[in-house]
Parts: sequence; C-alpha cells; structure tokens
Amino acid sequence: MKYLILLAATVACNRAPVIDTAHVAPPPNEAERVAPPSVTRAAPGEPSLYGIDVGIVDDRGAHVKLDVGRGHPTLISMFYGSCSVACPALLGELKQVAALSPPETRIVLVSFDAARDTPERLRELMATYKLDDRWTLAAANDADARALAAVLGIKYRRTQAGEFFHTSVIVGVDEDGRPVARMTGLGDPAPLVSAMAR
Repeated sequence: MKYLILLAATVACNRAPVIDTAHVAPPPNEAERVAPPSVTRAAPGEPSLYGIDVGIVDDRGAHVKLDVGRGHPTLISMFYGSCSVACPALLGELKQVAALSPPETRIVLVSFDAARDTPERLRELMATYKLDDRWTLAAANDADARALAAVLGIKYRRTQAGEFFHTSVIVGVDEDGRPVARMTGLGDPAPLVSAMAR
C-alpha cells in the first residue's frame, strides 16, 4: 500500500507543469538570507577606487565622480530606487552604520537604473529615507554601472520585467578612496563599523 501511495505521488509530481526558470524570479538575495553577512578587511596597498573613471549624476543633476567623499571615510554601494526588498534593507543597514560611525563618514549610493533614478527621483528618495548631507545618491549609465559593480564585487542583472536581481555589498574606503573593508550580505553592521575605525 505504501508503495502505491509513493508511486501515485511520483506520477503526480512528474505531471506537474514545467516552469521556465529563466522567467521566474528567485527570492531576492536568497544567498544572503541563508548565509550571515561577512566582513573582510582589504589587503594593504589596494589601489584607490577614486582612480576609476566612472561618471555619475547626483540628486542635484551634477555630473560628478566617485570621489565625492574624498577627504572622509566613505561607504560605497549600489542600489536602484524602485527596489522593494533588498535596497530598503541596504539603506537601513547603511543608516545603522552611519549612526555608529564618526560624523565625518560619508555614504555614496550609486543606482544602476539611471533611466528611472533621475535626479528628481533621487531627491524623493533622500526625503523618503530622511538622508542628510553626508549622503550622496547618484546614478550611473549602464557602462559605468557595470564597471563600478565589477570593482565593488557587486553582481546584478536586469530581468525581463525591468527589475534587478543583485547582491548587497558595502565597501568602506579611507579618505583617499583606498578600500578598508567589504561587507557582503546584510545583518549586523558592527564588524563593518569596527573595521572602518581601525
């Protein structure tokens, strides 16, 4: 009898509709929900990120470079404004890190969705999340976004629906843009704060 029930269940499963996984969105940041966040310190002598030729447009519509935080310890990450899950969590994490960090710390968030994240939209996000002048929200064109993501170790791809799947990575740099620490995933920000303080 048990054999017949198992056989029936197997047949039923085999008759289930086939799902085209290329068109089905995996849960946002699935790997990050399984693994706790990790913080790694950068190797001594890493080159400055400010040497990367990446242009961004900030919330005022100004064309600026990644070094808008030069002279200050800075946290750099990427996001997109219409994200409803990972990016609000990333912003929350960055706000926690900012609250625990010295007041001179700067935060630079670069969108890989320049078509929708216009300066006006970025200003709306600044107001929605109550971000102060330590924050710079900006957007990069596709080529510059991909170049920056590669350097930061952020993986992302656009879906057919126009959304993005992406990893959450925060890179902390010193006053000259040299990487100090890198946090992959979201969770307890204390190790990142500690690494930045050294």
